[in-house]
Amino acid sequence: MGYGRLGVIFRAAWPTPQVDRLLRAGALLDVAAAAQAWRDFEAAADFDHLTGGEMRLIGLAARRLATLAPDSPMRPRIEGIERANWSSSQLALGEAGAGLRALQAAGVEMLVMKGATRAATGDSGARGRMLNDVDVVVRPEDLPKAFEILTDDAWRPAGSGSVPYHASRLDSVVGINLIRGRFGNLDLHRTPFHPPYDLARGDDGIWQRSIPGRLGYAAVRVPSPADAIAISMAHGALDAHKSSDWLADIAAAIDSGVDWDTFEEIVRSRHLHTPATVALGYVGSRLARDVPARTLRNAEHGALREPLRLLAAVAETRPKARTVGIAWFLRALVKQRRLWREHRTVSARSPVILSRPALGRPPAGSTGRVLQQTMQLPDRKEVEAWRGSVLVTIAVDLPSASRRVDFEVNSMTRHHVRLRSIVLDRGRRGRLFCFRFPLSLAIGEGMPTLTAVPSRRFNTGAPEDLQARYGPTPFEIVTLKAKKART
Repeated sequence: MGYGRLGVIFRAAWPTPQVDRLLRAGALLDVAAAAQAWRDFEAAADFDHLTGGEMRLIGLAARRLATLAPDSPMRPRIEGIERANWSSSQLALGEAGAGLRALQAAGVEMLVMKGATRAATGDSGARGRMLNDVDVVVRPEDLPKAFEILTDDAWRPAGSGSVPYHASRLDSVVGINLIRGRFGNLDLHRTPFHPPYDLARGDDGIWQRSIPGRLGYAAVRVPSPADAIAISMAHGALDAHKSSDWLADIAAAIDSGVDWDTFEEIVRSRHLHTPATVALGYVGSRLARDVPARTLRNAEHGALREPLRLLAAVAETRPKARTVGIAWFLRALVKQRRLWREHRTVSARSPVILSRPALGRPPAGSTGRVLQQTMQLPDRKEVEAWRGSVLVTIAVDLPSASRRVDFEVNSMTRHHVRLRSIVLDRGRRGRLFCFRFPLSLAIGEGMPTLTAVPSRRFNTGAPEDLQARYGPTPFEIVTLKAKKART
C-alpha cells in the first residue's frame, strides 16, 4: 500500500528502522516475515542499551519467540524482559483496579482507552502490551465526583499543585494524571482526545458505540474498533514514537473488524486526516493489514487540503530527532505552539505570582520549617469577609538542585493563588522569598493557609534526587503584612 505524490512526507513520520522491525516481529500475521523481521532486529540490536520504546515492544515479539527464533541465544534474556514487563503491568493494573472499583461503587460510568482497551476485552495479545498506567474516561459531568472519590482514597495529582488547586481546574482540563503508592498510575479524562483533536460538542457517539468490558475486576466500557483506532492515532500523533505500541494496537483493532464508514466520519469531524494517513499507511504497508484503499485515499486528500495542519502533525508524529537540526526545531516550535494554545483555553487557571527581591538573611539555625502554615491576617475575623493584599516573606532551605519552588494559598477547600520562584543550583543554602498578592475571603471561610507543593509527584520509592529536584520545600513565615481594601 503506497501513498500519492507526497508519500515521502508521510513516511517521515513512520517509526525508526529498529522499532519497525520489532513491530513487524510482534504484529505480522505472516510468521516467516515476522521471523525475518526479528532476525534483522536481533542482528542490529545492542541489548545492553535498548531504548525505552524498544523495551516496551519486545513484549509483543517475545510471546512469539519460540516460533520466530527458537534457537536464538538471546531468547532467555528476551523472555526475562517480557516477564518483567508483564509483572510491572500487572502491578500497575492491580493498583489502578482499586480506583476503578471505587468509581464503579459510586455509580460512575467509565470508558478505558489505549493499552487498557486490549486488556479489558481479553485480547489474546494483551499480555505482551505493557501498561505503565490506565487511561479512563468519565462523563464530563462526573469528573468532579470521580476526582473527589479518588483523592479521598489517597490518589494524588502527579503534576504540580494541591488537590484544591486541581479541583478548581476540572471544568476546563482534558484530564489529570493521578498516582498512588508504588505502582498506582491512573489518567482520569473527561474526553479521549487532547487538542487539537477534541470536539466542542462532546463524545456521545463514542459512548453509544462502546461495548462492555472488564478491567481490574471492575465493569468498564471499551471503545468500538473505529473509535479505538482514532484514539490511538490522536495520541500517537503527539508522541513522536516515544513508544510505538499504538501502531500494534491499531493492527489489533483492525483484526477485530472495523466499520470504516464510521471511522472516516470520525477522521473528518476531528481533522485527523494526517494522523490517519501516517498510521494507516504504515499499518497497511508494513504490518500487512487490510485497510480500504478508499479510506486511505480520502485521508490523504483531506490532509493535503490543510497543508499547515499536515506539516504540524507530521512534525510532532515523526520520531524525535537525536541531534539539533531543522527537524528538531520544527517539532519544538509546533509542540510549543500547541501547548500555548492549550494554555489559553484553560479558563480556570489561577494566577501565578513570582517572587520579589527579599532583603535580609533567613533565620539561622531555625527548626520551625513546615509544609503548611496558617496565615494570620491581623485585621480580619473569620466570620467576616475580607478583601485586600498580602505581603509575605518566607524562609526556605534550598536543596542542591536547579528547580522550581512552588507554594499555594488556599482556604478551607478553595484555591486562591500560586506562588513561584526559579532557583539555580548553588548548593544547599538558606534563602528568603517575598511575595505580594491579592486575596479575597468569603464570610466564614476561615484563615488562609500557605502550603508548599511539589513541582511534580512520583510514586513511592522514587530516587532521592528526584524528590530533591521536585519535592515540596519546607518553609517558615518570617513576616506577614496585610492591607485591607477600602470599601
